[in-house]
Amino acid sequence: MNKSGLIDAVSKTTSLAKRDAEEAVNAVVHVVSKEVRSGRRVVVAGFGSFNPTHRGARMGRNPRTGAPVSISASRGVRFAASGMLKDILNGKAAPPALKLSSPPAKKSSKTAVKKVAAKKSPRIAAKKTTTKTTKRVATKATKISTQKAVKRTAGRASKKVVGRAPVRKTTRAPARKAAKKSARKAAGRAPARKAIKRSAKKAVRRT
Repeated sequence: MNKSGLIDAVSKTTSLAKRDAEEAVNAVVHVVSKEVRSGRRVVVAGFGSFNPTHRGARMGRNPRTGAPVSISASRGVRFAASGMLKDILNGKAAPPALKLSSPPAKKSSKTAVKKVAAKKSPRIAAKKTTTKTTKRVATKATKISTQKAVKRTAGRASKKVVGRAPVRKTTRAPARKAAKKSARKAAGRAPARKAIKRSAKKAVRRT
């Protein structure tokens, strides 16, 4: 198991987010390495102890050539397993049960959300309010402009219809009446002309 596998296992067993589990593992490694570097022993009950070691300068030999090589002083760490861990490995004891509680995780998530919300600057809230007000004003202006445009077009259409209707009635009605009168006159003149022609023919015959 590598570090990523350890993080996944911790997140599954503790029902924490993967990011939180990674932060926990990194914190443990950081604290242990810092304490061992300072020369202090780190003991984890039921698991083991991390003991710092020191080796002085000495002379060694190259395994290929056999030539002498000087080795400088170095520091190291030695892990010693606890008795409980040895019993667990040998099957003499069972691993300790984990005591987990889900509500604290929910509370921590809620507190994290509250902290993030509290960290937000008032400028962001002011920007949101200004954008909302501008959107409302824009929508109201568009509604008013559309209503005015509709009223103008309706008024113009009504004026056109009212102006055209009387003109058609006044122009067409007298024209029809005049045509009827002219037709009546023509019908009345035709018999008169025929009567005049007949009387003229009779006068010519008498003479």
